[in-house]
Amino acid sequence: MLYLLIINYYSTDLIQLLLKSIPAPDLANLHILIVNNSPDDLTLQPLTPIYPNLTLLSAPENLGFGGGCNLGLNWIYERDPHSIVWLINPDTTLVDAAIPYIHTCFAEHPHLAILGTQIQDSQGNSWFTQGQFNRWLGSLPHQRPIASLENPPAKIIPSRWVSGCSLILNLAQFESCPQFDTHYFLYYEDNDLCERYFKQGYFIAVTQTILVTHQVSATSDRNLKAKLHHATFSKLYFLQQHGTPLALLLNLGYLSLKIILNWIKQNPDNYQGRWQGLQQFLQSRVSHPS
Repeated sequence: MLYLLIINYYSTDLIQLLLKSIPAPDLANLHILIVNNSPDDLTLQPLTPIYPNLTLLSAPENLGFGGGCNLGLNWIYERDPHSIVWLINPDTTLVDAAIPYIHTCFAEHPHLAILGTQIQDSQGNSWFTQGQFNRWLGSLPHQRPIASLENPPAKIIPSRWVSGCSLILNLAQFESCPQFDTHYFLYYEDNDLCERYFKQGYFIAVTQTILVTHQVSATSDRNLKAKLHHATFSKLYFLQQHGTPLALLLNLGYLSLKIILNWIKQNPDNYQGRWQGLQQFLQSRVSHPS
């Protein structure tokens, strides 16, 4: 069984567009699980009579992306530990052949544990092709020139990490339910998840073809200060966990310079958000030194 796992945060309109992008025959043969990270948002309720294979699961509070995913993954794993779970952002749509393509990938590569998809933005520009990680510099490049053909065979390419915007887990390959690190409230939790399982030898790959269109930052850009706060903390925390001391030092210097420059330019949301993220990281190191 294929499950679509969607984390909602006041995104009902976007979720409706996502579900409408899926061909009816494919939609009928999967289960949709929406974790509501905005418990007071009741606008999701009208979707349940429209989609009988849809389940709403309310979080007690906003758990962040990783926490919301964990809630949904645990719910699915308890009921169907050999299923395939597609974590998909609300601000995305699928191309027509996406779901058959995914099924073929797992049928031809049964040992595949984590699969990502190539992603384009709403203008048709490539947004994610293949994830890499330079642990010495702390860089996480995700765009490489990879041929993407129309109507291609379902092929995959090894990838160090894949985007949480469109991340598929083959639960049968895991000894226990895969979990995100909830230190990450938003951003870099996908990098961390993949890096942990990459180190353990799990097979991670990305599709050779674009299967998803992403309205980049359609939800996170609603609050720039909060976005930069979480992005700053999460990047530094990720490098503390997986990078070299040099990578962490370089990124601390770079982010500090960005804070100063945006303070000079009088961009308050920009420098305040980054400063809050830097403070949170430094405080976490004092509380829990590595």
